[in-house]
Amino acid sequence: MARDFADKSAARQWVWDRLSAEGVARFPFPPHGRIPNFAGAEVAAVRLLDIEPWKSATVIKVNPDSPQRPVRAEALRRGIAVFVATPRLRGGFKKLDPHRISPDKIDEAVSLSRGNRWAEEVALADMPVLDAIVCGSVAVTRNGRRCGKGEGYSDLEFAILRELGHPPVPRPPPPCTTCRLSTPCPATRPISLSV
Repeated sequence: MARDFADKSAARQWVWDRLSAEGVARFPFPPHGRIPNFAGAEVAAVRLLDIEPWKSATVIKVNPDSPQRPVRAEALRRGIAVFVATPRLRGGFKKLDPHRISPDKIDEAVSLSRGNRWAEEVALADMPVLDAIVCGSVAVTRNGRRCGKGEGYSDLEFAILRELGHPPVPRPPPPCTTCRLSTPCPATRPISLSV
């Protein structure tokens, strides 16, 4: 369904309202003012990690928001090291090492409220070269344009990594997101973003 909006704010409001009205918004509530969690986030995570370059990745960065929690968990189950920016970049980045987390503790490890037990802080200078980046989005177009919740943290994370030489030039890893497609095709799929 193609739709034109006057600005990003209008697109965000439409998505938040639509997720609520269709009953597909998931905790935390309300979806408004945040990267909204959605029914089907688990399916989107699996689909994302079944396509390249995420399928063969060994090191990825994933945003800390709720809808990408399944991406963090699935990546760890597949043996992928996950780097997560701390909320609002207050503490830089943390590493979740799949070799240090038992399978029965993965769901707890990817939780923001309980995950610190398994996460290790990583100095910016020690950030590895990433194979892929997953960011959070409120609205995404089919051709890969996105908008977050409007505070710019995803852009700041990417800018910090670029300043550090990650991702490497000239072939930076593609950023992507997971999202719920709007009706009339209520499916979930990963969307690769243009930078």
